[in-house]
Amino acid sequence: MRPRIRVSLIVAAVALAAAGTAVGVTLATRTHVPKQRGAAPRLYADPTAPQDIVRDVRDALRAWPSGTVRRLRILTAQHPGSALVRFELGVALVFSGSPEAARAAWRNAERVQPDSPSAVRAEDALHPDAPPGKPPFVAGFARPRTRVERLLAEGIGFQAALRPVSAERVFAAAAQLAPGNPEAQVAAAVGLYDKDRPERAFSRLGPLVRTFPHAQTVR
Repeated sequence: MRPRIRVSLIVAAVALAAAGTAVGVTLATRTHVPKQRGAAPRLYADPTAPQDIVRDVRDALRAWPSGTVRRLRILTAQHPGSALVRFELGVALVFSGSPEAARAAWRNAERVQPDSPSAVRAEDALHPDAPPGKPPFVAGFARPRTRVERLLAEGIGFQAALRPVSAERVFAAAAQLAPGNPEAQVAAAVGLYDKDRPERAFSRLGPLVRTFPHAQTVR
């Protein structure tokens, strides 16, 4: 992929999350994306991040463009396990015209704290052609009544909170508890989805069609 097009796609991923589809499409069709000197990059909410880190990141972004990237790099050294810091560093790097460095920051965000909204957003930014977020599991029940259904409902809650690792763990527990329950098995497969390795989920979903040929959830 040509560098300028790659820059456009990366910026589009961030813009889509920040300002909606119209802005994202506009940026994605540009052949050249200049450095952003206007409004500062926004702070994306991440309830998993401690408030002191959120405050420091907010202060760094408000200083844009004076020293924002430098301050965020310092914060990554001070808080190496924070996906929020690394994701926001990636956004600031894109705005500064450094898309390859941004991609490295986003990959690190996924690596250091995968069970966080910032890691999910980093994955979205790295895969701008894919639908945003993780594919949700949709339950067939309105209200959980059994232990398995309560686990599935808990996993759905984790998905809504952008906590994919927690969702995967709970869905796996439900599947282990009820190997003959098609909903639990589908949830466990969906919970494995990763944009870097989508085959993890699809390799589990395929056999379920044969195992549960009449289950609506599998279809």
